Amino acid sequence: MADELLVVIGGREVGHVRRVRNGTLSFAYADTYPRDGVPLSPNMPIRNQPYKHNSIDAYLAGLLPDNDAVRARWASKFKVADEPFLLLSHMGLECAGAVQFVDPAQRHLLDGDGRHEPVSRAEIGDRLRELRTAGEEVGWTHPAEHWSLAGAQAKFTLALIDGTWHEATGSAATTHIIKPGIRRMKYQAIAEFATMRVADRVGLRTARVDIEDFDGEPALVVKRFDRLERDGQIVRLHQVDLCQAAGYHPKFKYEAQHGPSGRQLASLIRSASSRPDEDVLAFSDALLFNYLSSSPDGHAKNMALLLTGTQARFAPLYDLATGAPYGAADIAPTAAFSVGGVRNFGEAYPKNWRAHAAELGLDRDERTQRAIELAERIPDAFRDVLHNEIEGDAGEILWRRMTRKSPSGAGRLLEYCSRVTERLASSTKTDSISRATRRATRTARAVD
Repeated sequence: MADELLVVIGGREVGHVRRVRNGTLSFAYADTYPRDGVPLSPNMPIRNQPYKHNSIDAYLAGLLPDNDAVRARWASKFKVADEPFLLLSHMGLECAGAVQFVDPAQRHLLDGDGRHEPVSRAEIGDRLRELRTAGEEVGWTHPAEHWSLAGAQAKFTLALIDGTWHEATGSAATTHIIKPGIRRMKYQAIAEFATMRVADRVGLRTARVDIEDFDGEPALVVKRFDRLERDGQIVRLHQVDLCQAAGYHPKFKYEAQHGPSGRQLASLIRSASSRPDEDVLAFSDALLFNYLSSSPDGHAKNMALLLTGTQARFAPLYDLATGAPYGAADIAPTAAFSVGGVRNFGEAYPKNWRAHAAELGLDRDERTQRAIELAERIPDAFRDVLHNEIEGDAGEILWRRMTRKSPSGAGRLLEYCSRVTERLASSTKTDSISRATRRATRTARAVD
């Protein structure tokens, strides 16, 4: 069993993770790694001293599936404990971002050992059926694959090369993520597709998504923004989710469960980003959008930073999914981050939107107007996407579920957005009257 893993970013040796007998970890950058290189994470900037267990363990855990059954299956297959270091010693050749992990004695696995094997659409359909019917933990990875992706939802990753799909074996890179959706929630993949499309329409930067049919099995196809195609090669870009960037273990990804707050993450983005003002606004937009679109899973692991050279930017958004078509028994009726102290959808008042702006160090009036704009545009954008970009009757069914109220809590999107616009418009009008009254009073006093 390896007690050391070589850490590589973009094909370059970054450092080593070491494990002692009691499972304690440490991470040290290599002496040869440049001081202005890409750090493993903003929480672990490049330095001479090693990082202790908690920092590196939280980072490694953030690269693994949240699904306990998947990790247990991997642990059983490789006859190791369910620990991030041990699992990544086998499954760390293709991860989120540009990072790779390998036993130093097997360094050759990173040097052209991986291959892209063509796979037919029918075979992809079979894989999707396996996920839907045999259990989500069964079909995540195939035997020759050594990739790891975070999240609780079933998925697998493939490479699209010259219009043909390929499975990536060994250390080969992938380009797309395939998601069948959550089994217990009918049409959930389509709901996620629609939410991503709506976010793009209202001005948020998002990963590219499509709904594709693979031999009768529909799936959400997400283009990886941490991959580029250059001169016929797939190039990895380094990425860290905001939990990793803030140094939190993924079990603390929700603000309400002792995770990082919106204020903390805005401060992190402001300090790490190459364009801090732009990126903090984009982060705020993400929080406002998730709240107004009734998307409950916009936690810190579902937002990220892209790190390239000396540049760091807030990454395109991913995993945006409205819960409006579903009841409280299926999905939480609350946002992952509060808006000025409020998480329950539809309950924010003008004071909460102003408090949100203050927490993130942003202009109160601009954020209030942005909230009004999003609340006005989101319902129409959902209606258009669901009716015009979804084949069959799934779009119409989802639209009815999103807009027709039920005792379960589903169908309140229109009500919630209307409530926001009415409250904010009324507050804005009152504020304008108050400002005009104050100006008139000052003028009268000056005349006296």
